Amino acid sequence: MKKKEVKTSRQDDDYLKMAAQASALAFDVDSEEVLGRRRTEPLVFARQTAYYLVQRGLGYSYTRTGAIFGVNHGTVMHGVSKVNDVLELDLNRKHRNGSWANMTRLARKHFERFHETYVESDAHLAMKGLHDVQPS
Repeated sequence: MKKKEVKTSRQDDDYLKMAAQASALAFDVDSEEVLGRRRTEPLVFARQTAYYLVQRGLGYSYTRTGAIFGVNHGTVMHGVSKVNDVLELDLNRKHRNGSWANMTRLARKHFERFHETYVESDAHLAMKGLHDVQPS
């Protein structure tokens, strides 16, 4: 069965990059690997954290989040659930530089900072059609 291609917007692509970069910084891994298919434990959790950042942080549906990442909605649901469990239980699962819950919180801070900068950028305003609007 052929995988259905879903068209994403430039803004969705930007959010994908921001989430991958935020997770990569927090988990001390490469952002390309966050978006890759390798299944080592730290990469899987960093990837699940990226799903969480987009789905919960932006309020996107599981389906839309999956389309952005190129996975199905069930994968996103499972990943977001795992991250919620870690945050709720504040598990002390150690990885190089601290607990997974702390690294997820750090990723969320990075993502919020990236998003804030993005919203204020000319690129975002241009997409909204507001770039050339002159103040009266």
